[in-house]
Amino acid sequence: MQPSWIATVWAGVFAAAVHASDADLIITHARVLTQDTDNPRAEAVAIADGRLLAVGSLAQVLEFKGDRTLVEDVDGATLLPGIIDTHSHPVIGAAQLDDCSLGDEPLNIAAIAPLVHACMAADGPAGAEEWVVAINLNPAAFEADRVALDGIVAERPLALLGTDEHTAWVNTRGLELTGIDRNTPDPRGGRITRDAHGEPTGHLIDNAQQPLTALLPEDSLASKVEATARVFASMQAVGITAVMDAAAHPAELEVYAELARSKRLVPRVFAALAADVARGSASIAEMSAWREKYRGLPHLTLDTVKIFADGVIEYPTQSAALLEPYLDADGKLGANRGEVYVAPRAFAGFVSAAAAQDFNVHVHAIGDRAVRETLDAFAAARATAAGRGVRFSISHLQLIEPSDWPRFAALDVFASFQLLWAQPNPYSIEAVAPYIGAARMRYMYPARGVHDAGGVVVGGSDWNVSSFNPFEAIDIGHTRRNPEEPQRPPLVPEQALPVEVLLRAYTIDAARMFGIEDETGSLRVGKAADLVLVDRDPLAAGTVVRDTQVLGTMIDGVWVYRKKK
Repeated sequence: MQPSWIATVWAGVFAAAVHASDADLIITHARVLTQDTDNPRAEAVAIADGRLLAVGSLAQVLEFKGDRTLVEDVDGATLLPGIIDTHSHPVIGAAQLDDCSLGDEPLNIAAIAPLVHACMAADGPAGAEEWVVAINLNPAAFEADRVALDGIVAERPLALLGTDEHTAWVNTRGLELTGIDRNTPDPRGGRITRDAHGEPTGHLIDNAQQPLTALLPEDSLASKVEATARVFASMQAVGITAVMDAAAHPAELEVYAELARSKRLVPRVFAALAADVARGSASIAEMSAWREKYRGLPHLTLDTVKIFADGVIEYPTQSAALLEPYLDADGKLGANRGEVYVAPRAFAGFVSAAAAQDFNVHVHAIGDRAVRETLDAFAAARATAAGRGVRFSISHLQLIEPSDWPRFAALDVFASFQLLWAQPNPYSIEAVAPYIGAARMRYMYPARGVHDAGGVVVGGSDWNVSSFNPFEAIDIGHTRRNPEEPQRPPLVPEQALPVEVLLRAYTIDAARMFGIEDETGSLRVGKAADLVLVDRDPLAAGTVVRDTQVLGTMIDGVWVYRKKK
């Protein structure tokens, strides 16, 4: 490898050859962590026409100063590439910003009732068939049935929606309106929880929620556009410059398109189109039509499909697919192993067919069996010519059997972890540990295992399930500790990753997952000027990464966020 000063000089020479004009902006006296292995650190950058003109020493970069160049001295602040979130749900989350929220707190029915009643009072009079909806129910170990919900509201349909987006509880009136009764079969990829007599309890899991969601009121396009713009502004305030919508339907796509048409789609948005694997080639044709419809809109890319392989692992839902069954109340292996929502042959065939249409594939897989069957489907696709030319990724990865860790590297699969979850709390301990046992708990969110086996780890938030602040996730990915309960032992501390790796997970490695590593993800001459200015060096000894404050976020050479002094 060349010494960094030689790389910097050549970068300056290259910049001069490509850009005849002077810099529009020069940022000086910065700690520049470029994420460029040829030139890892610098102290200044020059920007022209939205792109990086020079990255290097102060003297080298100031050579690009002209009469109209603005020079900004950042007084030792740290400059990073823009943050890339590889798994989020901006429009869905935006639509819920003003909804009745239970705050993801561990509440029982007695505590939920007054919160719901307060929301009803705030909403004012309503008809007998108007839904009462409360979101952000903490589903970990929450147990209730329709009769208990009737005690909150009986005369109107009531739905309590889990924070995980995989669970819902409805009252008796709600069940009546959905048409779900004892004769309703479980759908593929979902489960209707039933009592000892076969009657639905009101607990709906994964695809069993579809009759419910079809009845819930939906905001107008204009309302969703404004709410999503607010969300993007908040994301920029924590340094996010690019994001994947990890399950985009036509309703979400139209929001992004409207923002793009009005020149308000500020971040780079990569929409993973929600696939219906059961419809096979018809679903792929439909997604291809969506891609063509929105092709060419600025900052909007539709080149990925999304598949759900399983559900969630927490009790009482337990719909994540495991190699060995969940444990029962006595700590013995039970009958439930969860369900892989796509049969193996159909899974492999769909992935290969999507790849043949030049789609990347992104899969939700939480349990170790779902992860294995996803990797098997990717392996089958990699054996085809089309499958060798696209990018595969798996998100969540709560449990991975160690023999599958090396397969991420072997199959060139990106591991999109939500490392904010890799901490000890009721979700990871109380609602999981008793039901999978100590042996399997050692493989919870095994980011280090995948990385050390050669795999590429990338970062994602899964907002609005959890915070989109990347520095909180980086901190927990490095410490595996709960900052709110520091007395708890760390969650599988041997799976912690160095901060250096985690920064790459949110920058250049995330860019590779999207196929935009030549455009963004590192601070290198010729790339887009997507960057974030923060108040501390995350690599410095003793830095508390979670407390990082973003001072400014830039996309295409424009400051889209500046912290008020």
